[in-house]
Amino acid sequence: MQKIAAARNDIRIVFLVLKKDYERYKLFLTRFPSERVIVESVLLSFQRTFFQKIVRFFYSYLLYTNTTRILATMGMRPGEPPAGGNRFMAPLKWLIANSFGRSRFVRLKVAPFLHYLAFKDRPLAPLFEKYRPDAVFLSSMYDRFETQVIPEAKRRGIRTIAMPASWDHVDKYYLPFHADIFVAHSEQIKRAAIRFQSYAPESIVVTGYPHFDFLASRESVLSREDTLKDLNLPADSRYILYVSGSAYCPDEPDIVAEMLKWVDAGAFGENTYIVLRPYLGSRSKDKDFDAEKYTRLSEHPRLRVFDKRGVEKLDESVLYLNVMRHSAMVLAVYSTVFLESVVFDRPLVAAPFDGWNTRPLYRSIRRFEGFEHFKDVAAIGAIRAARSFPELKKVISDYLAHPERDAEKREKMRREICWKLDGRSSERLVNLILENL
Repeated sequence: MQKIAAARNDIRIVFLVLKKDYERYKLFLTRFPSERVIVESVLLSFQRTFFQKIVRFFYSYLLYTNTTRILATMGMRPGEPPAGGNRFMAPLKWLIANSFGRSRFVRLKVAPFLHYLAFKDRPLAPLFEKYRPDAVFLSSMYDRFETQVIPEAKRRGIRTIAMPASWDHVDKYYLPFHADIFVAHSEQIKRAAIRFQSYAPESIVVTGYPHFDFLASRESVLSREDTLKDLNLPADSRYILYVSGSAYCPDEPDIVAEMLKWVDAGAFGENTYIVLRPYLGSRSKDKDFDAEKYTRLSEHPRLRVFDKRGVEKLDESVLYLNVMRHSAMVLAVYSTVFLESVVFDRPLVAAPFDGWNTRPLYRSIRRFEGFEHFKDVAAIGAIRAARSFPELKKVISDYLAHPERDAEKREKMRREICWKLDGRSSERLVNLILENL
């Protein structure tokens, strides 16, 4: 889009960025300097009145899926109470979804009306007056900032094009405003938008995952030799990539420690290593949790910790992709990393058990198997789940000996979950935006 704005004098792009993120994103948003590319920092308050909280609660729980149920009754992080300590509200959430939430009229008409009734302040109105956009594109429609952008656009009758930032957003809660065009990364997300968010099929356009264009490009490829060198591994070694789930999965050190014992004992042959990717989410206490939980393992000679963030630095992003690309397999607990890994046709292994502990379901990582977005993947069978240490050892040994196993299932996952990997998803998205100016 920036290239187009720099080349055409009939297009202007205005990026709205929260003030706290301005310095972080400014470099990316001005890679192609032009007077027609503008970056505006926005200072918003996310404080809500009691009435606003009630209204938001009501329309959010016009949807109550299996994912919602898990979040409302079991939560995500073992150290935090479900639903911010409001687990007792789960029956009310279910009742709203199974009464009012069954009505398309309530979803499509009443919900936006209630939002306008409760949220009368219009903090973004001055920016809309200043730039008078012909179209508004939301790249992360579930972000709390962008949920404030679309109501202002709707008030003014401005065409809206929006997409979720990730495949795991659509099944969590209901959004009161429909974009004129919902951009789905895959057919899976299109089905979810229809089923969970009441979108009409004709208002949805499937483009593919834009960031997969980079995965499919030669620009992202490093040789196996260079990747091993960066990991400080011998040239003839092979490694298992373990992607940590942080505070979501407190018993992962048990699993990694046991895998290292198998490696030490020669169960997987000579020169086998484990590369651990710690959780690098945005919450500092999650990162601190991961750093602490792996402290006792970090000096093991057969373990490499790959902790480069790889989000804001291109060379680190490239390296991480190639750590995935050249791994013998990728092991995680129902993580989005499976989508990237299957692009490279890596064997995929999940370990949905709690190490040496026996936890109740509401505190076990087994609860994540119920997420709606994972059900489609599980049904394909491309991810082999090991539910105990003996099963895990057997699955790892089998994939190391026969990495071609389940290749046809991984191909099906690429086709149905990742959609097209032709390097043109970004092009399709940009063309869609331009067509709607």
